[in-house]
Amino acid sequence: MSECLFCKIVAKAIPSQIVYEDETVLAFLDIFPINPGHTLVVPKNHENHFQHIDDEEYSQMMLVVKKIARALEKTLTPQRVGLLVAGWDVPHTHIHVVPMNNYHDLTSQKILDDTRGKPTSTELDQVATTIKSGL
Repeated sequence: MSECLFCKIVAKAIPSQIVYEDETVLAFLDIFPINPGHTLVVPKNHENHFQHIDDEEYSQMMLVVKKIARALEKTLTPQRVGLLVAGWDVPHTHIHVVPMNNYHDLTSQKILDDTRGKPTSTELDQVATTIKSGL
């Protein structure tokens, strides 16, 4: 996909700070990091939604995420390493691997605003049943 920023990075058409690469996956530093070391792990094949990549690509991405997380833990010694898959900013599957030193380094605005849902047990049961019907 020629207009996709991450496809351009994968093709090396624009510069990036690559920290890992194999046949399937590329990992590079985020240019707007939450904390130093914030790394993006992307499949080389373009796909907007992570749930649509094939199982082999998904498995390889997660193995690389684990490898990056361990490297961040070893070299930058954060209190924790967090993961985020959101996909709003660039329409190419990507996983944020973020060194965290604070609970709110990687959190939802709804947590910060205390506007998370407070469903009843019955409502949770209904949602669980709906999800199970799609499996």
